[in-house]
Amino acid sequence: MYKQRKVSGTKTQCTESRYGTRRLPKSSGHRMAWLGRYAACGLLVASAASEAQGLPAVENDDSRIEEITVTAQRREQAASDVGVSITILNGDNLIDRGITSTADLAKIVPGFTAADSSLNVPVYSLRGVGINESTLAANATVAVAVGEVPLPYTAMTPGAVLDIQRVEVLKGPQGTLYGLNATGGAINYVPNMPGDSFEAGGQFSYGRFNTLTQEAYVSGPLSDSLRARIAISSAQGDAWQESYARSDSLGVTSKRSGRVLLNWINEARGLNIDFMASGWIDQSDTPAAQAVAFRPQSPGNVANVPQTFAEPLAPDSARAANWTPGLDYGRDDNFGQLALKAGVDLIRGVRLLSTTAYSYYSQDALVDRDGIATTDYHAHVDGTIKSTYQEIRLAGDAEALTWSAGANYRDDKIDDDQLTYTGESTIGKAAGLPIPLNVIDSLQKVKAYAFFADGEYHFTDPLSVVAGVRYTRDRRNFAGCSRDAGDGLSAAAFTVIANSFRPEDDPIDPILPGECATLADDTFEPGLVVGKLDEDNVAYKLGVNYRPADRSLLYASISRGYKAGSFPTIGTSFAIGEEPATQERVDAYEVGFKALLLDRSLQLNGAAYYYDYKDKQLRGRVIVPVLGSLSKLVNIPKSEIYGAELEAVWAPTTRLTFNGVVSYIETEIKEFTGVDLYNELVDFQGSDLNYVPTWSVNAGVDYHWPLSSTRNGYVGSDLTYRSRTSGFLGDDPDMDIDAYATVDVRIGIESSDERWRVGLFGNNVTDTYYWTSVNRGSDTIFRYAAKPATYGISAALRF
Repeated sequence: MYKQRKVSGTKTQCTESRYGTRRLPKSSGHRMAWLGRYAACGLLVASAASEAQGLPAVENDDSRIEEITVTAQRREQAASDVGVSITILNGDNLIDRGITSTADLAKIVPGFTAADSSLNVPVYSLRGVGINESTLAANATVAVAVGEVPLPYTAMTPGAVLDIQRVEVLKGPQGTLYGLNATGGAINYVPNMPGDSFEAGGQFSYGRFNTLTQEAYVSGPLSDSLRARIAISSAQGDAWQESYARSDSLGVTSKRSGRVLLNWINEARGLNIDFMASGWIDQSDTPAAQAVAFRPQSPGNVANVPQTFAEPLAPDSARAANWTPGLDYGRDDNFGQLALKAGVDLIRGVRLLSTTAYSYYSQDALVDRDGIATTDYHAHVDGTIKSTYQEIRLAGDAEALTWSAGANYRDDKIDDDQLTYTGESTIGKAAGLPIPLNVIDSLQKVKAYAFFADGEYHFTDPLSVVAGVRYTRDRRNFAGCSRDAGDGLSAAAFTVIANSFRPEDDPIDPILPGECATLADDTFEPGLVVGKLDEDNVAYKLGVNYRPADRSLLYASISRGYKAGSFPTIGTSFAIGEEPATQERVDAYEVGFKALLLDRSLQLNGAAYYYDYKDKQLRGRVIVPVLGSLSKLVNIPKSEIYGAELEAVWAPTTRLTFNGVVSYIETEIKEFTGVDLYNELVDFQGSDLNYVPTWSVNAGVDYHWPLSSTRNGYVGSDLTYRSRTSGFLGDDPDMDIDAYATVDVRIGIESSDERWRVGLFGNNVTDTYYWTSVNRGSDTIFRYAAKPATYGISAALRF
């Protein structure tokens, strides 16, 4: 049995329990030296594993910790052989922990955060790399795929969790393997595939707020060569939010999703074809916000709307919220995707693979973006995404070399429109005239193509080198403006504004009802804003893997990733607000280890990394005439991220399993001057990036024991902790996201052959009040609170 030991050298000292928890040095040079010391510590751990287990591979693995096969590098590999920091969760883990959407992964994946942008587009961040952007057309920093078929925009991702075999969360820049460039990482959902024998089953749960979730599947052969699998799910629940100002409620859940998979195989010709049709419908209520502070956007107009600033702020209670009464907040969002994947053997060891996909998303929802009863800022979002994707790839597997090379193409059209209601806000009047309604139009057309290659060469059984490169070209056309709503009020106000800047003897013609009112920055002429963004880049990865023992690995890598720029969907009086953010770049340096210890009962994984972050995209602010401070997409020229992770799975007996992950992240802006939420120009150098908790901890325990020859009992619990972060840059207490910890529990009985299970569950059993996002609307700062304690009964059955 391997015993914990302390090892010291001239400049290196480490203990297993300290990996990932030590505070990192501040200077870049010292951080790179720290990575070297971390690598040395990992080498000592892996060497100790080698001493305990012997270098030769163990053919009969009697470990109590199951080895997991992943496709993180688009080929089947043991997780312990992949030189990437990766979190893997199987489908049962997701069900047990109530993971029903991509955003829910934030509960169980340290370093990953999910927030509500307040305009129907989720915000994902991984290891501090993310963007708080609500525009439909914004590219994701964390790429999401189902069965390796990309979901190119984050609005498409909420319904991806359906009948999942496992999910793989890859951390660090991606691009040489998957269909999209991504600076933060990638999430690949691996669906359950149809098999050679008949299967059927399902699960349901019923809990607080009359929430009923159901999922069912049926799978099997249709002929000797054709197999099929069908899965459906639904979630229905009553309102869980309550108005603290009157008798009213909001928060109804109504979701449905489905997937059809067909698999056809011709073994004689080495041909395999997979067809996937999937989709989801969400008709739930949009969430109600909690107003926590007033921050007028145009302070000179406060006296015009005294009723708004007399509204009560929200108490510190999860269910307490407020919204304008008498309106329909039910959304009508839907997504559908058709995908065809085909593979055929060409010559010995070489295979041709093709992926074709068409994705469609539409949204129609009213969002209350102020958290109070008056109409300070509402937005009715109405948009569509149409995306066509094609990839061709060759893959080969020789004796020492595994490789792939190919190209992909994407053709997208994104129509993103908003009708904003600001009649009782400080921006509801300009030039002395009312502007209660405003239409924001945005149309973006994207054509992107890429060429890529990736491979791993084994010099010896223990030693291999991984290399990859990708060239990407992204062309984007934009047309948009702030438009009069048809009542002529915005048109009249902006006519006055435009003429106040122009010579008295050269006024513009009056803007007509329904016309664009956005003013050119130089001539102050109103009209449609048209723009183009043409970018290209070369992403790459170079890594070294060394396997000192069976199921043990040391790795180091250098990689560069990009995320394309985009134009915002934003209400602005001047064309400067429509300007795009350009592409961002992350140069990542990472070292890590994976080791199986303690008589093969403890799996220990660790990683340390340093990111040089250039031109980070951010929804910041800009000061414009008349209307004051408004949102705008901006770039942060230079920032840094560094951190470490330690993951452990310990199975001291076959019945008992402990798991824990600790993530430590430090971020720092090195160069950026922008506008804060007090409408002041501020130098943000030295500030932390937003939505990045320094510490993330997940810990859990599962215990199973026999009740009889056919039944087992089970009990489990999970702890989630996130330290304090902020919804914006700088030191602004109103934007704080406080530290929180939640506890989930489960208990029940199951058959010894795992064909059925019945149990009780409780989520957030301590009833902790916490929130994951903070935003500014027009005149309020508001947050979205997470659900309070929920509990209920669950059951699963498999045939």
